[in-house]
Amino acid sequence: MIPEPAIAEEAEPERTSALLARLARDMPEERITMRALVAALGDRGFAIILLVLAVPNSLPIPSPPGFSTVFGVPLAFFSIQMMLGRPRPWLPERMLRRSIARADFRRIVTRILPWLERLERYCRPRGRLLTGAAAERVLGAVYLALAFVLALPIPGGNFPPGLAMTVMSLGLLEKDGRMVAIGLTIAAVAMVVVGFIAVLSFHLIVELASRYF
Repeated sequence: MIPEPAIAEEAEPERTSALLARLARDMPEERITMRALVAALGDRGFAIILLVLAVPNSLPIPSPPGFSTVFGVPLAFFSIQMMLGRPRPWLPERMLRRSIARADFRRIVTRILPWLERLERYCRPRGRLLTGAAAERVLGAVYLALAFVLALPIPGGNFPPGLAMTVMSLGLLEKDGRMVAIGLTIAAVAMVVVGFIAVLSFHLIVELASRYF
C-alpha cells in the first residue's frame, strides 16, 4: 500500500524577539545601516516602527509639553504609507544611509528582549483577517486618526491613543488578530475619552477667560 503523502503544516511565523536576536547575532557588518534593517525586518517593518513610536506615549506618566507631538508626526508619516499599501516603510535616502554600530545594536536588542518576550506570551497567530495586507490599509487609517489625536496639545490625551497603537502594533507583529481587535477597542474608547477631555478643557479655558478678561 502506498502511504499517503504527509500534509505539510504551515510554518509558525518567527517570533519578533527571535528575529531581533537573530539580526543582532548574525549581521556581519561593523555598522548596520537603516537600509539593511528595513530590508531585514521585511513586512514587520511598519509594526516595529509604530510600536517603538507608540510605546513612550502608552505609559501612564506625566510628559512635558510637546512630547506627544514629537511622536505624533512620524506616526502619521508611516500611517499614511500603510494606508497606501506599501510593503515596507519608506525613508528618505539620507536616513537610509544612517547607521548604528553593531555593538550598540546588540546592546539595544539585549535590553528590549526580556520586555518583548513577556508580551509575546499573550500573543499567537490567530484571526488572520485583521492582520493581512488589506486589513493593514484600514489599520493605517486608524493609526492616522490616533496619531492626529496624539499630536494635539490635550492634557493627558497621549496615553489612550498611545496604548491603543501599542496593542495594535504588537498584534500586527505577532499576526494576532485578537490582539489587534483589543487595540481597536481601546482606540474607540480613546477617541471618546480624548474627546471628553478636549471639550472639558475648552469649557475650562472659556470659563477662565470670561472670569479674568
